Amino acid sequence: MTRAAGVRVGSDRWAKAPDFHDDPDRLARVHEATRRDREHYLQGGMREIECRACHACVLVKKTSSFHTSVQWNADARERCLGLEQMRAGGDGGNGDTGNGPLLPGAMMPTCARLSASIDHGVSEGIIPAESPVSDPDGYW
Repeated sequence: MTRAAGVRVGSDRWAKAPDFHDDPDRLARVHEATRRDREHYLQGGMREIECRACHACVLVKKTSSFHTSVQWNADARERCLGLEQMRAGGDGGNGDTGNGPLLPGAMMPTCARLSASIDHGVSEGIIPAESPVSDPDGYW
């Protein structure tokens, strides 16, 4: 039986892609391209913004008026009053009943106060309102 989707990497092992162990220059280029992709997708265009209510700092990127990427770190999650209220399932003090308890590791809804801080950052020009016409990383 032939395994067309895989490449033999040992007597009994198969991989979906070659490992280029016999071509060190190509292996180095693949590793560099992978590093560059990872940096672009995780950090490209991200700007730090501080919540004006609790001073939690997150990384933010807007790719359009409808899409905002937010990267939380442990300090920001701990510091955010809105997330704390959601974890407790309580009232945010503004009539909201909260979103109920958050599950560990689950995707978290963002805090309304942080969203307002992001909107302020966009209006002040700290965060671009959408992706640039040409990407400095060369992806768009």
